[in-house]
Amino acid sequence: MKLVELEEKEYREFTEKNNAHFLQSYEWGELSKTRNFIPYYVGLKDDKERIVASALLLKKNLLLGYSYIYIPRSYTIDYNDYELLKTFTLEIKKFAKNQKAIFFKIDPAIKLQTIDENANPIEGENNYKLVEELEKMGFKHLPLTKLFETSQPRYTFRIDVTKDIEELVKNYHPKCRNYINKANSYEINVKEGNRDDIKEFIRLMKMTEKRQDFYSHDSDYYYKFYDMFKEDHVKLLMAELDFKKVLNMIDNKLNELEKDPKADSKQIEKLKSEKEFYLERSKDKEKEIVSFCIMLYYGDKSWYLYGANDKDYKSTFANYKILDYQIKLAHELGTSIFDEFGTVGDLSGDSPLVGIHEFKKRWGGEYTEFVGEFDYILNPFMYFVYKTLIPIRHKLANKKLKKEDK
Repeated sequence: MKLVELEEKEYREFTEKNNAHFLQSYEWGELSKTRNFIPYYVGLKDDKERIVASALLLKKNLLLGYSYIYIPRSYTIDYNDYELLKTFTLEIKKFAKNQKAIFFKIDPAIKLQTIDENANPIEGENNYKLVEELEKMGFKHLPLTKLFETSQPRYTFRIDVTKDIEELVKNYHPKCRNYINKANSYEINVKEGNRDDIKEFIRLMKMTEKRQDFYSHDSDYYYKFYDMFKEDHVKLLMAELDFKKVLNMIDNKLNELEKDPKADSKQIEKLKSEKEFYLERSKDKEKEIVSFCIMLYYGDKSWYLYGANDKDYKSTFANYKILDYQIKLAHELGTSIFDEFGTVGDLSGDSPLVGIHEFKKRWGGEYTEFVGEFDYILNPFMYFVYKTLIPIRHKLANKKLKKEDK
């Protein structure tokens, strides 16, 4: 067997045929160029010139001619074939050495173990054997993190969307169904957008970043992301509120309550206050985008990738309506798994991350813990230097990006 660089067509065909993760896609490799990675699309071919494994190698150049290689979500390969896994790893090791790589990293999207709702391991499926085999091959299994410290989320919720729509909705927490009904009372309309609508997502994302004190990407990234994946793999979903319809709904409720001698005066006052809010907001516009999600589908999977909301319209529960739409769309698109793309394994404290976890938990998905990150170290001394200095550099770079994006 031999390692070769694959042409775009054969790389695409192999990854899509084998239901690769979108982070293993050709598109993701090209998009990674915007973050100063150099993509290599490699494959392992057998004696009959058939591709038996592939990987997207993202090389990042460092000082003094050194580099490191990140292989997002690891290889597209049969992980039960340990001999093939070992052969491919050794070939990538040779390739990485030729690139003067200090190490190469993998983070397979493979379940580590079955966990309960508190992230504690319970009896069920596990992949301890795979971890053991990777370590035998020379990989260093990095500490298992609980939050978002790694390159990709180590925990997520995954929904089996091969089920009938009725069964999917039945698996929602009652609060989800209740909030979706409330969103319907506001006549929230979910519609698909196009590239021109990305500006609305950026507007909402900036609100979300400021509210939750985090930084995701610069504004240009989202346009580049869409241009790379386009409509073949991306859905831009917007939850729209129509002020006229909302005001009519409020007036109807007020009319009913004011005719009822037993009506709660506090409820009436609340509706009047809400009416004033919407009247003020409707002075210069008829409609408003209050929630926006970017959904991606690739192979047999789909992901709730990016989401942002206007907190001022929290009472409309538009974010519930838009996620319900995504789950049903994932089913209609013929994917088998809808991945909510990230949650936490530490549920203590009052971090906003815990609130996000509770929101994602309500949709009936399986709470999933992945095996984590593995580094194959090629230069121990430089690896130590990298691990010591790079976190400081990243912290300074993130501060600079936040300042530039304001």
